[in-house]
Amino acid sequence: MTKNQVDETKNVRDRDLLDIPEYSAGFKSETERIWRKRPNIFLEKHPMITGYSFLAFILVLAWISNLFIFILSFLFLYLISDFLTNDVRRLIPFMPKAFLFSILYVGVIFLIILMTYKIIPDIGKKLPTIAAKFQKEVIIQYSKASEKWNLKEYIDPEEVRSAVVTATTASIQFLMNRFASAYIGAIYFIFALIINLLLYHDKRKIGQVFARKPGSMMFFLFTFVELRVQVFYFYFKQVMGGQIIISLINTVISSIIVFWLHLPNPLLLIGLIFFCGLFPVVGNLVSNTILTVIAFVSIGIWAAGVCLALLIVIHKLEYFLNSKIISGIVNLPMVVSLTSLVICEVLLGLVGLMLAIPLLLFLRYELEHIPGLLNGTAEAKD
Repeated sequence: MTKNQVDETKNVRDRDLLDIPEYSAGFKSETERIWRKRPNIFLEKHPMITGYSFLAFILVLAWISNLFIFILSFLFLYLISDFLTNDVRRLIPFMPKAFLFSILYVGVIFLIILMTYKIIPDIGKKLPTIAAKFQKEVIIQYSKASEKWNLKEYIDPEEVRSAVVTATTASIQFLMNRFASAYIGAIYFIFALIINLLLYHDKRKIGQVFARKPGSMMFFLFTFVELRVQVFYFYFKQVMGGQIIISLINTVISSIIVFWLHLPNPLLLIGLIFFCGLFPVVGNLVSNTILTVIAFVSIGIWAAGVCLALLIVIHKLEYFLNSKIISGIVNLPMVVSLTSLVICEVLLGLVGLMLAIPLLLFLRYELEHIPGLLNGTAEAKD
C-alpha cells in the first residue's frame, strides 16, 4: 500500500459520518451553507474573551456539580503516574513504562483492600472504646486537678462530666455523618483511577478527536483549554512536589514519637500523618490533634504533652521548610499565600487548600501574559 493510500485510509477512518455528503445532506440548508462560509468575526476580535468564557463555564460547572474532589483525585493519580513513568524512568531507563505505571495500580488496589477489610472495620469497632476512655481520662485528670487547686468552687464536676460526654458524642456523630461524604469521595476516586488508566493508553487520541479540524471553533477551544491545563498542572506538580517533601519530613519526625510512645496502630497513624501533611497549614494541626488524643487516652497526660510539644516543633519546622522548599517554587509573600488558602477553603472546602497556591500561580501567569495598557501604567494618556 502506497503512502497516499495509507493517508487516504486514515482520513476516512478519522472522519465523522456527518462529514460524508450522503449522510450530512439532510442537515444542511442553504442558509447553513452560507453561514459556514462566513468568518467568525467575534472570535477573531475577542479570542481571549471566548476562550476564558468557555474555561470559566467548565470551572463553574465543576463547582456546581461538586466535582473538585474528583479533579483533585485525578490530579494526584496523574502526578504519581507522571513521576513514575518520567522522573523515575530517567533514573532507570531500562525499566518499561508500563511496569512503572502498574506499580501505582498495584499499590492502590492493595490500599483499597486494606482499607475495606482491615482499617475501616477496626476504626468502627474501636471508636466507641476510644471515646469512652477519653471521657474517663478527662474526668480523672479533672478530679486530680480539682483536688490540687480546689476547682469545685469554680466549676461543678457534674457540668464538666456532662460537657465531656456531650462533646465526645457530638464528635463521633460528626464522623459518622461524614461517612456518606467519604463514600462519595471513594466513588470519585475509583472513577479517577479508571480515567487515569484510560488516559495513559489513549492520551494521543484525544487531540485526534477534538482537534481534527484546524480553523474550527472546536479546534480553538480545545487548544486554548489544553494549554491552560498544562500551565496549571506545571504549577500543581511543582507546589505539591514540595508539599510532599515537607510531609515526608514531618512524617519521619512524627514516626519517631509514635514508636517511642508505643501508640496503637502505628502504621495507620503514620499514614494518616502523611496524608494530612499534604494539606498546607491545617494538615499537621489535624494529625497532631489526633495523635494527642490517642496518646492521652492510651498513656496519659504526659504523653499528650509530648504530642503537643511535637505540634509546636513541627509547626515551626513547617514554616522553615516552606521558606526553603515552597518559597523557592512559589515566590509569593506569606500574606498572599495565606489569603489564597482562606478564600479557596471557603469556596472549595478542604480541596481548596491543595488547589489554592497552584490556582493563584496559574492566575498570575495568565494575567501577566495578557496585554495591558501600551504605556505599561494605570494612568490614562492625556
